[in-house]
Amino acid sequence: MTVTDDHRISAAAGRPPRRLGIALLAASLTAAVLAAITPWPRGFQGAPTGDPELMAELEDALGSRHWQHVAAARVDGDEVTFAGTGAHEHTEFEIGSITKTFTAALFAEAIDRGEVKADTRLGEVWPDLDGKVAEVTLESIAMQRSGLPSQEPTPSFRDGVMSVLSNYIHTDPYRGDAGDIVASLNDVEVGEPEPEYSNYGFAVLGQALAEAAGQDYTDLVRERITEPLGMEETFVPDSAEGLSHGYTASGLPAAPWTLGGSAPAGAIRSTTHDMSIWLRAVRDESAPGAEASHPRKAFDDSDRIGWAWFTTTDRSPNLTWHNGGTGGYRSFLGFDPKSEQGIIVLTDSANWVDAAADLVSAPATDRTESASETTTSATERTGARS
Repeated sequence: MTVTDDHRISAAAGRPPRRLGIALLAASLTAAVLAAITPWPRGFQGAPTGDPELMAELEDALGSRHWQHVAAARVDGDEVTFAGTGAHEHTEFEIGSITKTFTAALFAEAIDRGEVKADTRLGEVWPDLDGKVAEVTLESIAMQRSGLPSQEPTPSFRDGVMSVLSNYIHTDPYRGDAGDIVASLNDVEVGEPEPEYSNYGFAVLGQALAEAAGQDYTDLVRERITEPLGMEETFVPDSAEGLSHGYTASGLPAAPWTLGGSAPAGAIRSTTHDMSIWLRAVRDESAPGAEASHPRKAFDDSDRIGWAWFTTTDRSPNLTWHNGGTGGYRSFLGFDPKSEQGIIVLTDSANWVDAAADLVSAPATDRTESASETTTSATERTGARS
């Protein structure tokens, strides 16, 4: 027993019994209220669906956190196995930054169509731009080394306040529309062209492709990717009306994100059914713009980058992958083109699911870290990217 503990006990013993009882009652009521309004980690919620073996492996990989609805798909060649809890292969989720792989595919497709070139500069897309930002190329954005800031500059002081407040009330922090994204380029500061993950950059890239095509981003995704591939459950939402919501890491409701003009960075909603189509089409290079997935340069010590897509250098086999995170959702998609295996996990809880990579790939054996440490490090690295 410590000195501090002795002091606390003596002080309590000297209180009048009635006041002590009131204090204990108040403390008990406060604890009860907090327990009632704060969800605690409870593991996986809802009835299991699909393949029980896959779900058991997924539960083991993801661990005991506050999970609401989870859906997964494991791909082996042309065979797809689905599993979930409280969800199935047609349950809709926000896929977050996996949206960037669609934007990158549109970039590759636009090059094939002759609408842009890899080295097209922003000043060529929007001739009114001048200065350093006008010299930023579309490819540098697609490879996350443009020097553009990580997040969209807020259109106004009020929008800035609301964006910060959204972190506390769990609403969509992206308030600018497509016009605001373009207008913000006039005042943006461009840093060094070195690897740095930028949601703002991909918002700009998507809007540049829309400008070059003479269509909005939503139509480009539908007409050039989802319709040709038969992905009927994948779309860019125009508004939050009627959309399902997700949950924070502790289980509190979080409003849906549509991201406004930043939609090309993370607004797409989809299902594991459709994402398995996307994975196989990119892997087999039958998807429009599939060459976007080819690694081109080093991004960091653990990954190379293509256009949006990352490829690991420290796993066996190495995976081509992207993850995603919004206010109430997390996602992971990864595949190995050689073995033709892949994994997709979508959840409406803000808990990272990157550890699902272990279901088809393992940390390289020559690394000094343990497998669990490597998985944690990978999640921490990728978490900052989404």
